[in-house]
Amino acid sequence: MGMSKLVPIFCLNSKSFKVPNNKTFIMRKIRSLKTILLMIMISGNVAFAQDKADTKYWMIFKDKGEFKPDDIISQGSDAYVTGLNLLSERAIKRRLKVRTEEKLIDYQDLPVNKKYIEQIEKIGIDIIAISRWLNGVSAYLNQKQLRELKGLDFIEKFKVVGYLQTQGSVLMPYAGEDEYRNLIFARNYSIDSIKHRLNYGKSLKQMQVVNVPKLHDMFITGRGVLIANLDDGFDWRNHEALRDLNIIAEYDFINKDSSTFQQDNQKYPDLYDQGGHGTATLSSHSGFMPGKLISPAFDSEIILAKTEYVSSETPMEEDFWLEAAEWAEAMGADIITSSLIYKVYDPPFGGNSYSYEDFNGETAITSLAATRSAQLGIVVLNAMGNYFQTAIPSLGSAADADSILSVGAITLSGDIATFSSNGPTSDGRIKPEVVAPGVMVYVAQMDKKSNNKYSYSNGTSFSTPITAGVTALILSAHPYLTPMQVREALMNTASNSSNPNNIFGWGIVNGYEAALYFGMIWSNVPQFSIVGSELNISTYLASKNLIRDNSVEFHYSVNDGISFETVTMRLSDLKFDSNNSGKYIATIPFKSGQIIKYYFTAEETGGTKSIYPHFAPEETMEFQAD
Repeated sequence: MGMSKLVPIFCLNSKSFKVPNNKTFIMRKIRSLKTILLMIMISGNVAFAQDKADTKYWMIFKDKGEFKPDDIISQGSDAYVTGLNLLSERAIKRRLKVRTEEKLIDYQDLPVNKKYIEQIEKIGIDIIAISRWLNGVSAYLNQKQLRELKGLDFIEKFKVVGYLQTQGSVLMPYAGEDEYRNLIFARNYSIDSIKHRLNYGKSLKQMQVVNVPKLHDMFITGRGVLIANLDDGFDWRNHEALRDLNIIAEYDFINKDSSTFQQDNQKYPDLYDQGGHGTATLSSHSGFMPGKLISPAFDSEIILAKTEYVSSETPMEEDFWLEAAEWAEAMGADIITSSLIYKVYDPPFGGNSYSYEDFNGETAITSLAATRSAQLGIVVLNAMGNYFQTAIPSLGSAADADSILSVGAITLSGDIATFSSNGPTSDGRIKPEVVAPGVMVYVAQMDKKSNNKYSYSNGTSFSTPITAGVTALILSAHPYLTPMQVREALMNTASNSSNPNNIFGWGIVNGYEAALYFGMIWSNVPQFSIVGSELNISTYLASKNLIRDNSVEFHYSVNDGISFETVTMRLSDLKFDSNNSGKYIATIPFKSGQIIKYYFTAEETGGTKSIYPHFAPEETMEFQAD
């Protein structure tokens, strides 16, 4: 056999070897070399991944410093006072609907120990979020940092942070003006044939489907209720349907500042469309521009939380959602509405994913936060998701949470939206609870070139805030109701309540009937007019039972509530039904400059009485002429 010729020497890891001049052998060796090089590249990437902090964890602490998990927190104790001082008066009052004063504060309310936070920061960890309820902090960690932190004896466990995303507008075949009007006139329905106090413009049908205009006609508009909206930001200062809303606070939980609109030059720079989704959802529960868009709760107070980072690579993370829920609860929110939903992500975020089995209301952090919020007196509403009707149920967190209202989407004609996610939860609970319009919903659109742009949008992102707005109307009529009672009213008066399923849930929301479920309803604010030396008072009253004749009374005081006079109100020509529901009027003497404190009472023929405001005469309303 002849000697094989030698080919050039390949150097690898400072070692050399010779390859015979044989094509098969050469190809085999080249493939082997490629494999070796690939292994080197992979091992290099692994080493790099271990050095790069690209996985976010919760670090859960064993205690809260001086306060231990097993401590009994009694009224007046240091722990009780510490927790109480973190709550607004409004939050305390709301909690008292579901807790006794003795049990108002628990261990989860107490602050996270600052010394633990400082020790973690000394290691060089950039803390992202802090949670009292979870008793921990979140941060991006690499494997080296993770090993170092595991040596700290005050950390009980680590939990990977899950990722969530907004449920944006679902693309569907375009429906132009002609098709829109065809939908409006379906089922012999005519815009012009029904007259209401307000001009809803193109938002009329979506309000009619959930029976809201009848409540607005009674001057029930969500007054006195605080709604928290958790979304990707809000361009509310510019849009004509939003700029005059009663927004009392806002916070960006991503960049830790008090601006929720789109901004440049931040630690996490906003994309051009940051806030577009939140602008639309805000308009769905509280937008107000007569002749164009009117949503249910335009008189409610609102707080806004920017919790989702709009980026194709960085989805919203559940730690921001949790922080926002804690903030909203402490601020005194009555309602939380969120159109963010968990989605399973591909690598590199696969480690942050939940499986369907986890959607049991007891696993995902957002679901736990939603449930706790409900337990503290907040009505929580979350979008079901836009993942279609699937064999393995397509819902996610926090829609799987217990004691909340998960909302699916329907068309304006009452059919289920094809994209609306289905239940049940993995532990067998029916989801959604209710459905509302989520197809061709007329919303405010963020546009830097125009402050009065609107569009039709699709998604459970919009059925959810519409239902949140209806919820605010119910609470403005019955402010003493607990979350479970509001939930009961909405579900038991919905269109499918006798046969709930995992597509429609209990059915289409009926705002008017839900408001009446727990008794008579009054105008949020009565109407006054001065004629000479007389003051005319009018208010709307409705009942599902017969209102007894001459039982509707106006009680007023001109001496700061020391004593009250009473006059009987009469039913005007504006009568709603055979139950004597309608507009009631009365007249009393009036002097310029007088301050009048007042309340109303009525009685049904069965003997059930109604007082408005509910806690009168201890709490009354007040009138003074300008």
